Amino acid sequence: MQQRPDRLDVYYGSDLVGIVHDSAPLAFEYAPGWLNGTRRMSLAAIPLQAGRQATPEVQAFFENLLPEGELRNYLATQRKASTLFSQLLEVAGDTAGAFMMLAPGHTPEPPRYEATSWQAIAARLTGRSASAIDLHEKGSRISLAGAQDKTSLAIFDDGVPRLPKGTSPSTHILKPDIRRVAKVWHSAANEAIVMRTAALAGLPTAEVFYETHTQACVVRRFDRQVHPDGTLARLVQYDLCQLAGIASDRKYEKEGGPGLAACAALIRRYSMQPAVDLRHLVRWVFFNLYVGNNDSHAKNLSIYSVPGQGVTLTPFYDLMCTRLYPGLSPEFAFAIGGEVRPGEMGAEQLVLMARQLGMQPHFLAREAADMADRLPKAIDEAAQAVAPALKPSARILAERLQRFVHSTTTKLAARLTA
Repeated sequence: MQQRPDRLDVYYGSDLVGIVHDSAPLAFEYAPGWLNGTRRMSLAAIPLQAGRQATPEVQAFFENLLPEGELRNYLATQRKASTLFSQLLEVAGDTAGAFMMLAPGHTPEPPRYEATSWQAIAARLTGRSASAIDLHEKGSRISLAGAQDKTSLAIFDDGVPRLPKGTSPSTHILKPDIRRVAKVWHSAANEAIVMRTAALAGLPTAEVFYETHTQACVVRRFDRQVHPDGTLARLVQYDLCQLAGIASDRKYEKEGGPGLAACAALIRRYSMQPAVDLRHLVRWVFFNLYVGNNDSHAKNLSIYSVPGQGVTLTPFYDLMCTRLYPGLSPEFAFAIGGEVRPGEMGAEQLVLMARQLGMQPHFLAREAADMADRLPKAIDEAAQAVAPALKPSARILAERLQRFVHSTTTKLAARLTA
């Protein structure tokens, strides 16, 4: 039997960044060549210093690369991997952002892909209780953070879906309908429409399309960049929980995760265009309130570095209307002026929110009103664009979603801007 590694090497391209050690708690140390090199940078909130570190910042960076909740439990059972290191060893090869983790003795290899079809992917998804990660062959190390079932794909100019092999970088994320939560139906159509709505309303948003055969929302990865020669580059990206040194089980503000003021402080600290990105943050908050996305927590905000553009807030992602589904939390992920119930938010909460963020109330009121003006047309156009690909039952959801957004936007905007 092959001996199990007790470390993982972390690479940025062909450069060794450091070593993850199998310990409890997890330990990490930067490679001397990285500390002295020209590309040196810290991994999120892990201080750039010599020696082993086994701090909350280390746990937060690596733990936030893994799936959450039931998906993590599934992986633990399927791969017989119960510890954080074991799960990183099993699946954390191609992750969000720029860094790869490989067993000792291995170095980054040229990417390899297996061509498939949407029909073949759909056939493997149908009737399966397993995760979408099982679309990949045994030994593939693909890790996508979050509690929602998803997997990585590569789609190039020919439009053919391909399965990345080993740790090969992907270009898209396939998100089929949520099946593990009772009474949540046609979540992929929901997300595809809401994401398109956000883009039409003027928010920087990841590109999506609804794929008919798999009934999935397919998202173009913004942490991947195609070079002129067709090769893929991985971009440095950290979610705000990683930058705050907070594990994913505390991603919600009520559980000790970053609130809006903390998110704004991280944007001010890291972004090269803080004024622009803080405005995007505010508009994202109002958008989520209007469309009923109560799951808009700090892990759904990220910072990345794009060559030639600097460090900025990433396009927005994981947008959907959760309030359509009974049984999901009726509370907003962030407290707005101390209030988490959208139905109780008004002008008083907006003023308090402005004070928390160090902004003027009239600026927030103007942004709330502008987003409210844009949303009705945006949701109608998005639903109309996606509807031809939907089954009749999904079209019913789309119609309910439109009515909900129209009604909620009118009522809530009136209270916020009173």
